[in-house]
Amino acid sequence: MDKSFDLIYKQFKDVEKDDFQYIYRGDITPKLIMNVLDFAKSNLAKAEDTKKLKNRIYYIMGESLQNIARHQVANDTDNSDNSAIVVIHKKKNKYYIVTGNLMPAKEQDILKDKLDHINSLSPEELNDFCRDIRLTTGFTEKSGASLGLIEMAKKSGNKLVYSMKPIDDQKTYFYLSTEVLTQNETSDCDYEYSLNDIIETHDFLRGNNITLSFKGDFNQDNLLSLLSILNNGMNESPVRIKLFSIMVELLQNIVKHADNLDADTGWKAGVFYICEQNDRFRLIAGNYIKRELADDLRKRFDRINGMNAEELNAEYKSILFNFNYINPVSTGLGIIDIRRKSGGKVDYSLININNTIDFLTVKVDIKKQV
Repeated sequence: MDKSFDLIYKQFKDVEKDDFQYIYRGDITPKLIMNVLDFAKSNLAKAEDTKKLKNRIYYIMGESLQNIARHQVANDTDNSDNSAIVVIHKKKNKYYIVTGNLMPAKEQDILKDKLDHINSLSPEELNDFCRDIRLTTGFTEKSGASLGLIEMAKKSGNKLVYSMKPIDDQKTYFYLSTEVLTQNETSDCDYEYSLNDIIETHDFLRGNNITLSFKGDFNQDNLLSLLSILNNGMNESPVRIKLFSIMVELLQNIVKHADNLDADTGWKAGVFYICEQNDRFRLIAGNYIKRELADDLRKRFDRINGMNAEELNAEYKSILFNFNYINPVSTGLGIIDIRRKSGGKVDYSLININNTIDFLTVKVDIKKQV
């Protein structure tokens, strides 16, 4: 079996109710920033946190994204490994907002001194420092960047964790992480999402050419937000139309049919990736299913993968116009549609989790040249 299926499950298996992790890797544009903030807002709307806390988290995310816009440099080597990264991660009672981007190497010492100074200040000293900057410099691009970092530290109540990784004489890769507790009191949660975790995740994304990743609760709002991000990340083309259609089918499958280890959670846990390679896009979706459905599902995949184009079209029409079918899903109509639109086989894996649950991963390739 393809080892990448095991890697997908490894990335997913620790998700719990109300946890989520969204990652985007690529160019950061004003439209993309708005899409990411809209996506975060839809997830925050479901959380049981206070409105004040949600506003703080939303502000920090906005400033983190603006920080990329202020400091990033063009990836002029055409090396996608060095593209920007945005991570929004919630685990138990902690939020982590993380960004990574290329910046001019000549600016790293100035930024490091600025961050170290902010991290050395108490809450009262941060307020004084913020006031002094406003009074002495007014609002400039430089002071705006400083004020943004100060406000992130104030609103998070934590230090701004960062790392700088030299790329060459001209460029440095800069990671910035902000942690926010969902409660005012000291957390008893021992979970930590360190910069080492982030860099390890980033390496996983780069190694598998992943440009977008989401794991957590799948619902219609998330589906629409993910589609908007895809829409603004690609030029109009027949390939994008295919991507949209297949992506909808995969995401709807999770929204409608995913199960969980705990039957009482009432949510639809899943994982979704978009990978971009030189000649193709790859869509990967994963979710839990009931073990009792696995054998039938395996037979359905194998049968449909064995059909040629003519057989696929004939079966698709037969199912679509046969009104005696109570549940078209059980016929494999979605799998047939994906095969017809992708032009290739639907790769899949079923990993046994326990006596009642399996983990289903579906992988679909779409060639860029149509």
